Amino acid sequence: MDKERARLILRSYRPDGADAADPDFAEALHLAAADRELGEWLARERAQDAEFSEALARVEIPDSLREEILFGLAAERGEAVPPHDEMDRAFIAALSEIHPPEELRAEILAVMSPGKVVRGTFPWFRLALPLAAAAGFALAFLGNNGKQVPPDSRIAKVQVEAIEAGFIKTFKAPDFSLEKQNPDHEAMFSHLRERGLPCPGNSPVPSGLKNVPSLGCRELVIDGKHGSLVCFNRGADGIVHLILFRREDVSSEVPVDGLPRFDQSGGWAVASWGTTDTVFILAGDITVEQLAALF
Repeated sequence: MDKERARLILRSYRPDGADAADPDFAEALHLAAADRELGEWLARERAQDAEFSEALARVEIPDSLREEILFGLAAERGEAVPPHDEMDRAFIAALSEIHPPEELRAEILAVMSPGKVVRGTFPWFRLALPLAAAAGFALAFLGNNGKQVPPDSRIAKVQVEAIEAGFIKTFKAPDFSLEKQNPDHEAMFSHLRERGLPCPGNSPVPSGLKNVPSLGCRELVIDGKHGSLVCFNRGADGIVHLILFRREDVSSEVPVDGLPRFDQSGGWAVASWGTTDTVFILAGDITVEQLAALF
């Protein structure tokens, strides 16, 4: 083994010594011990790897980083990012269970060795089995309409923008329906409380909706987080929708005191505000000025 070959192998040497028993690594390490230049190079590589690992360990990655990147890219394109549905989460969870065989790395190194005869064939079926299991899991999920997939408590918090986009997508779906229909607000809120879903509680609805009859309510699931939806019928002035999620499930900051924040989402006017326990979003296919008049 020459020095360049040894460098190539030692660049992938794990700092915990797990590769020390491998013949290729053992030969490369022996050469580094005998060759001063190669040994000094290896010492520098190990020191840099250690510094890099320590630096990475000090970086705190927020749970919402992925969503923030996606929404940032979507904002540049002027579009909304649809939230993950149950199928996405089921397939991701299944793929996360796939673990490459321990000997895969050694087999790849063996193939890279010039002139070295590789005896036996790598059992690729061992990778195929978990992949097939993941595919089967996803198909089973489809066959059961997602009812057999338990909720994942590790799902990251959602942003207000994801809730808004998810609601509009749900509302426009052909199979959209309300669980309970009643013009009385308290009847709607009682139904939500019985189901363990967020409801206004001591926080009143916007003043412009106090005397507006409700159409109905339902559960609203966005990226694995469970919220509430209450629809209000304003007659000729259109329908507006009050969305509620638990404060602990939402990563975005919303106004707590004073007027809500007004914005546009997918052509809809939206207002967002909150309390220490609940995040509120009021949305309607109306202008921002018309929505603001309800507060």
